[in-house]
Amino acid sequence: MVFDLTQSNPILDDTKVDNIINQTGAVDTLSPLDIDIPDLEIIRNLDNRIKDSQGYWNSAKGFDLSQRRNRNVKYHLGHQINTNNLYRFQTPYIENELFIGVESMVAYLTAQQSQPEAYPAQDTDRSKLFATDLEKALSCHSEKFNLMSLVEQAVRNLLLKHIGIIKFRFDPDYGKNGEIIPESVKPDHIILDKNCKLGEDPDFVCHLLKMNVEECVGRWPKKKEEILNCLGIKREGSRNMTQEIVVNEVWVSHYDKKYKKQQGVVWYFQDVVLEKNKNPNWIYSNDNQNFLDAPLKPFIFFNHINDGSHLIDSTTVFEQAINMQDILNKRGRQIMENADRANGTLVISTDSGLTKDDCQNLTGDPNQKLLIKTAGQRTSDMVYQVPPHSLPQYVVDDKMDARVTIHALLGTPSDFTGADNDGKDEETLGQSMLKKNQASGRQDAIVRSIDRSMGYYFRFLTHMMAVWYDEKHFFTYNGGDGQFDHITISRDLFEDGVAVDVKSGTTLPFDKGRQEAISLQLAKMGVISPLDLYKDLHMDKVQQRYDNWYKYKTVPEELARDVMDDIDESDAYVAYIEIMAGKPAPEVKNPTREFILSLRKLMINDNFIKAKSSLQSAFIKYVNKNIDSFEMRDSLEQMSQGDPETMRPQNPIQPPMQTQPQFGPQDQGMMPGAMPPAPTMSQGQPMMPPSQMPMGAPETGMPVPNPAAPQTAPMGNPMSLPLV
Repeated sequence: MVFDLTQSNPILDDTKVDNIINQTGAVDTLSPLDIDIPDLEIIRNLDNRIKDSQGYWNSAKGFDLSQRRNRNVKYHLGHQINTNNLYRFQTPYIENELFIGVESMVAYLTAQQSQPEAYPAQDTDRSKLFATDLEKALSCHSEKFNLMSLVEQAVRNLLLKHIGIIKFRFDPDYGKNGEIIPESVKPDHIILDKNCKLGEDPDFVCHLLKMNVEECVGRWPKKKEEILNCLGIKREGSRNMTQEIVVNEVWVSHYDKKYKKQQGVVWYFQDVVLEKNKNPNWIYSNDNQNFLDAPLKPFIFFNHINDGSHLIDSTTVFEQAINMQDILNKRGRQIMENADRANGTLVISTDSGLTKDDCQNLTGDPNQKLLIKTAGQRTSDMVYQVPPHSLPQYVVDDKMDARVTIHALLGTPSDFTGADNDGKDEETLGQSMLKKNQASGRQDAIVRSIDRSMGYYFRFLTHMMAVWYDEKHFFTYNGGDGQFDHITISRDLFEDGVAVDVKSGTTLPFDKGRQEAISLQLAKMGVISPLDLYKDLHMDKVQQRYDNWYKYKTVPEELARDVMDDIDESDAYVAYIEIMAGKPAPEVKNPTREFILSLRKLMINDNFIKAKSSLQSAFIKYVNKNIDSFEMRDSLEQMSQGDPETMRPQNPIQPPMQTQPQFGPQDQGMMPGAMPPAPTMSQGQPMMPPSQMPMGAPETGMPVPNPAAPQTAPMGNPMSLPLV
């Protein structure tokens, strides 16, 4: 793209979009994007808006986006020289420092997986537990769909094509209950609204989808006849049904009759509207169930060099270094061709008697013999080797300077890319580290841009989960300590007020070796706390590690219970939410004592006390069912520890008998912390609400357990379980 520098007008001089100084009134007329109009009118309006924006982005007087993208991609792949301009004997010289610099930047900027961070909606154990599970689920989803690879593609597109894009879609056929699919989108296949500024919601985003006719008919079976008629297919066959077509998927914003902003999406090709409806990524029946404040288009944009006036970057560091790459190639070819002439040029006199064919047969073989007629003249007058031209040193210096300038523009010096020091004197370790840190500082601006985009990525992913996870979705999280957490996420678990962001600088690598070595030395000296040591060693879950260390030093037996307690508490919370939402209670195999105690904790809260009696009864019935299962397995375990003859099964196993509770004075000789043999009620008997029971005191009317006996008595009434 060439600009006339003699003009005083700005580079972007479109009076409908950019140069609106001293203009008043209407400057442009745009087709409406309302989807509640006839199909042909929708197609006409969308085509007009798409062509108008395409013309703006690709104008040679403006962004010239298509040409610049094509040139950037060619230079990145090494297609930098027009071979038609070279002579037959010349060899193309390409020293692709642009490729080295870009790939070094991508490796550095995506060195680590972005990590989400969820904040609880309230200062309660339930909210904190869900925030922790949500954070783990987002990480599991990222690993499942290889988010790091998607970010690499988006960053590479950002450097070459002025913008990186990741798109979300929900696939109902993926897995058992469908799944949210993130995918990296080629910016060439996206047409953006020309009037959209950075950070705003564009009026439209058009995504060009390529699919064959079979896929199109399979996705929109009700439109089969219109699709075949539009393509002129009279008879279905293997050839015409596999032809490729391009479908426009256009996400639009428009205003209704009350001037309230609405979001919609339209799929169409040629004269056929395949589908049109509201933005599907929103719960319209209950706005409180949505995570975001308003429905938005499912695209995550990555930007860097941008003054905020447009959604597409005005330039890239790659583009700024192209001219220096041309100079580098030119100087390199000069040096190479001069090296090819190192042996000089052989000049033969016509008086030597050698013909033109004889000269063509001279191969330069040192053993080759040359027969000439001197006619009394000196041999040097007949055959002369012209010495090679001595190349000036400044040519070599200019080549080296071009290489250094390219990496200076990219922010990737030799110490950053892992190459040598460009032929200069050896640097000390301190000089190399200082140079590398300076280069890293150049990349920090891009890192911050990526972190902002990734924060929006995780917030939008959370919103998609709140919308589409109407059924339970399960994730398995590796805690890094040999334990695996099984996490359940569904729409009903979301709380209003929960927040999600990305941990700052998560994609940024660091010099771990030096920091870890210093911290380990401080630990040997005893001048650093274990918590700070864990942080400096870049371990996960540093607070949990410190808590485990403290328990190991004080009460080691508590450490053995923590892992199972966390899992039981999470499962109990999911079961509680399901039942309180009026859904069937989930089956739990082999419920543990800790699981039942976690259920008991959930009954001691205002939400349960104020819930409908039918929901209370359903939850109490669920707790009793798990208690019966636990007592049955506990009885079998006691039998296995007695006489082997008692282990022989004689009759079908019967569930534990339940008795009517009696309330009265209770002996106070119970061991502290022991599980009381609590009373049970029949299933049809009404339950005493927790509010009428003494908190922290054992129930009355029960026999006193023997302190010396194992604490394996029946668990009984869930309302009587102690709160731990």
